[in-house]
Amino acid sequence: MIRQSLNDLAAFAVIARTRSFTAAAAELGVSTSALSHAMRGLEERLGVRLLARSTRAVAATEAGEALLVRLGPALEEIDAGVSALADWRDEPEGVLRLTTFHWVASTFLAERLPAFLAAHPRITVQVTVDDGFQNIVSGGFDAGLRFGDDVEKDMIAIRVGPPLRHIVIATPAYWERHGRPQHPRTRRASLRGIPQSQRWNGQSLGVRKEW
Repeated sequence: MIRQSLNDLAAFAVIARTRSFTAAAAELGVSTSALSHAMRGLEERLGVRLLARSTRAVAATEAGEALLVRLGPALEEIDAGVSALADWRDEPEGVLRLTTFHWVASTFLAERLPAFLAAHPRITVQVTVDDGFQNIVSGGFDAGLRFGDDVEKDMIAIRVGPPLRHIVIATPAYWERHGRPQHPRTRRASLRGIPQSQRWNGQSLGVRKEW
């Protein structure tokens, strides 16, 4: 019932302040008859008379005055809360949580974050650097920076950088022993001869940095 009565309670406060159905209706942008009907419905739901009406004036009853003592500050808090939302529209603020790989963090993000933070001083950026491919949703992130098609299901991908070209690099001695691969995915492109302890296994403990 409280949710249903919120608009009517706000209207009641305006009527009590203006002491006029006509003035209150004009301020609220409704008809006088609609406002009067709403007040009768509110009083019926609450089971108490809030307004004393006469042909010339209207005023809050003793019960109405008691309600206004608590209702006034509550309505002011609601107005303040709604007004505060304008700050979010005019200038974004809060914490932006990102997840990405070490290479992206040290190159792409490192080059672009200073300008972004200068343009949005009320935003704090938290970057979790992890080569283990963190899940964006379950990890509580707002976005993630990935290579190519490495995007989780139901995620929306937006290109934020130029295409990258991958190449295979090795010493002349390695090519001489194993031959040159025709494609990075071929067996010859594997890291044969390199100790397992020195190979990247796609996992990382992760590091969170904040700007």
